[in-house]
Amino acid sequence: MPARLSIEELRPAHESGAPERGRPARRRGARVYSERVPLEPRDAGGILDLALDGLVARCGPSLGIVLLLWLPFGQIRELLSSTGLEDLAAGITALSVNFLMLVPQAFSLGVVTSLVGDALAGGQAGVGRSILRGLWAGPAVTVMLLATTVLTLPLILCFFVPYVVVVWLTWAAVPLYVLEGEELLTLRERVAARRNPLVALAMVPRRIARAFARSVRLSTGWASLGRWTVLAVVGLLLLSGSLEISATLLSAPEVREFLRTDLGLGGRLAEFAMATVSGFFLALASSVRAALMTAFYLDLRVRREGLDLELSLRELPAGAEATS
Repeated sequence: MPARLSIEELRPAHESGAPERGRPARRRGARVYSERVPLEPRDAGGILDLALDGLVARCGPSLGIVLLLWLPFGQIRELLSSTGLEDLAAGITALSVNFLMLVPQAFSLGVVTSLVGDALAGGQAGVGRSILRGLWAGPAVTVMLLATTVLTLPLILCFFVPYVVVVWLTWAAVPLYVLEGEELLTLRERVAARRNPLVALAMVPRRIARAFARSVRLSTGWASLGRWTVLAVVGLLLLSGSLEISATLLSAPEVREFLRTDLGLGGRLAEFAMATVSGFFLALASSVRAALMTAFYLDLRVRREGLDLELSLRELPAGAEATS
């Protein structure tokens, strides 16, 4: 006589609370999502949730690599001060605030964008390949940050609104460059770039220009501006901005003097610990910024180009398209 089935066993898998048979449950943490997060048109809150989902899915490798990129900039002053080069340390620190911080920022954006983009869009590349792709895009992303942050500073001095418009229209350029890669080139240009590394290097400025142009085309519209404004206020100013302010405060001489005198945190070990915490805050802020940019880019692709339908067609079994 067959065993009797309970009511719980007769329920559909999605109602019983148990994962479907043969399909592992989706977990957050160090593991990658076993099921891709569904892409669909989202409001600003949904884009923020999508960014945090992607960042959590790649939390381990993202923070690990980005922290390694930021730690040298937090420790360089302490290393020079320990050798008696305080004046040189102060000069390098001032320079790093203005220009050198663009380097770890750019490489962090490249790595986290590559990792989060693959996690959200179902990229087939492994974590290692995603990291290498992000690091390889680092020099180009540095040039893009110089163009959108340094070269646009006169717009802040003249009119603030044009600066905001430029940042909004070019915010998706970095994910475009990192995630689409050779797709920004024509077929003939791809073939030439694969045959000759020098030609591939010469194609980098062309890919940067096309990433900027495509970002402008995808981002135009009042609805896009509204979503980006909410992301900029909540994501950049409140989340990422608060982390950057915390890192800046830990690097300030007055704050460190207070920690040494009033809290008794003295010695070189405490100085290195504070620099490490400052680097961690900067790494986390960069990761949040990159995840927001990537989620915003994916939402634009879904709305303007039907990326969600394209990914769904890719996941169909072989021959399903022909029979449907």
